[in-house]
Formats: sequence, C-alpha cells, structure tokens
Amino acid sequence: MEGQELTVQHAEVGIFVPPEIVLENARTAARALSDVLSNKKKPVIMNGEQYLEFEDWQTCGQFYGYTVKTGDAMPVEVDGVKGAKASADIIDIHTGMYLGGAEAYCMRDEDHWNTRPKYEWQGEGENRKRVKVGDEIVPWFQLASMAQTRAGSKALRNRLAWVVVLAGYKATPAEEMTESTVGEKVKERRTVDKSAHYCSVHDVNFFKKGKMRGYSHPIEGTNDWCNEDDQKKQVIEEGEKDIKEYWPEETSVEQEPRTEPEKKVSLSQLRRIKELIGQTGVSINDVKVHVGGKFGKVRSEELTYKEAQELILDLGDFKVEKIKTEEISPDKIPY
Repeated sequence: MEGQELTVQHAEVGIFVPPEIVLENARTAARALSDVLSNKKKPVIMNGEQYLEFEDWQTCGQFYGYTVKTGDAMPVEVDGVKGAKASADIIDIHTGMYLGGAEAYCMRDEDHWNTRPKYEWQGEGENRKRVKVGDEIVPWFQLASMAQTRAGSKALRNRLAWVVVLAGYKATPAEEMTESTVGEKVKERRTVDKSAHYCSVHDVNFFKKGKMRGYSHPIEGTNDWCNEDDQKKQVIEEGEKDIKEYWPEETSVEQEPRTEPEKKVSLSQLRRIKELIGQTGVSINDVKVHVGGKFGKVRSEELTYKEAQELILDLGDFKVEKIKTEEISPDKIPY
C-alpha cells in the first residue's frame, strides 16, 4: 500500500517446539545433507574427515529457511599485515528476521594469499608449453571474496553446526581449514563471532596473540589500542545511572534460597542480565516492555529464578525486541 514500508526487525519469534520434534526434524535434515555430500564429486577431505564448503552450508540452511546476507569486504591492516575483512548475517527467508552473524578475515600472511605463480605460453607448434616466469601479487578482490565466503560459512555454522555433527561431519567450515599446515598467526585470526570479543565501538573484533595479556585491537588512523577490559568497564560506568533506575542494588536482593519451592532471582543472574544488556545493545525500556509483557512484572527483583533464567536466554538469543522510544505507547511500559 502507498505510504507504507516493509521493515525488517532484528528479533526472533519464540515458538516452543517439543525437543523430540526438533530432533526428528534435525535427523531428517541430517540424512538429506548426508545424501548430498556423499554424492559430491570433489569433497574436501583433510586427515580422513570431510569438511563442508560454503555451498554445502547453504544447502543445509535451505532446509530451515535460512539465507546469508554478506556485507561488503573492507581492507584492513593488522600488525602491518594487509588483507580483507567481511561480515555476514543469517536471515530467515520467510520473515526477513536477523538470526545471527559472523565476521571473517583473509590476510596476505596466509599461504597462497600473498603471491601466486605467473605463467606464460612459450614456444610454437608442438613445442608450445606453459612456463612459469615469476610471481605476482594475488589481487585484493580475491582476498575480499574469500573473506566474504568465510564469513558466510561461519555464520551458517554458528546456527547449524549441531545438524552437521548429527550427520557425522566436522563442524569447522572447509574455508577455515584451507591448508593442513596453517601457521599460528593465521589460527589466531580465524573467523570470530560477533558475540565473542567483538568491539561494538569500532565495529571490529578484538584479538589476542603472542604475549598479549588480554584481547584488544588497534584503533584505525591512530597509534592507540582499544582494550576489551577497558571498554567493558567504560560501558558499565556509563550505563550505571540508567541501570540503577531499573535494577536494584545487589545488596537489596536476597541470596538465592535453597529451600523455598520458588526461588527468587539470584545475584549472579542479575549480573549476567546487566552484561547482556550491554552486549546486545537493547535499552532498559526494551527490557521493561519484554519483562512486563512476558512475566507481568515491573522490576527485576520481582522475577523468580526461573523467570530470570528465561530472560537471560531471551537476551542471549536476541529475542528482546528493540523498540524505538517514540514508538512506545504509555500502556506498554509496565510502571
């Protein structure tokens, strides 16, 4: 209709399916995947094990209605080594909802990604043959393409590894293996999930290598570094005021009871909820609406142990929907 736009929300609709049905569907998908892979003409075999390539992960994704949205590759430089970085998102084909994602790199210090042999045809007639005349730099667009492929494979792997393992295959994407003699530097920079050691301020991944004490990354265009521990501390300090308005002081929350039939929310659960609010990017109002709608509670200390655990799972699975402040009607906020 005129004047209306289709918007894609980064949220999932939680529909409970009995575990036995989930497993039966997974076994069906695993059998179908095994049939496809067993008939593959050029499988990737390493150390006697078959690994799935990007198109194999895409096949598995189709069984569940998942597709991959790959972002543009970006040139990067890490410790003086140049390369490409790309990200990919998993999208539900039917709803357009975001289900997860990953980032990946392809760097010039990896085998076969810096230089490659250059050949020319020499001679005439029957003596004409292809002769190596030197080496040439691998074009950057090929590194960019591999970074995108690795990101897509890893994103699907994050969602569907359990199905692939159920089918009897290794869960590591073939693009991440590449060579049997991968160096330590390359292993340290293998694809990293956005949810693990991810810097939301600079939109890059933290990394740890060599004698580094913790996870960090260089800040582009400067000589400074961003440390993961410092960023976490800053996020907590900046959000402390808003969080205190909704989340009670830990001293006001009873320790987790051992004998009561219905346990109260524990201190460790409150700490985890605070961490997830910062990591997932949802606001306090988003959580208020979610808690009020799902549990009929106003404040966090009113939650039971079980309800708090459900909230932690919802936050971790990105099921707490982000709502723009101006779109929240007064009757939705459980004050």
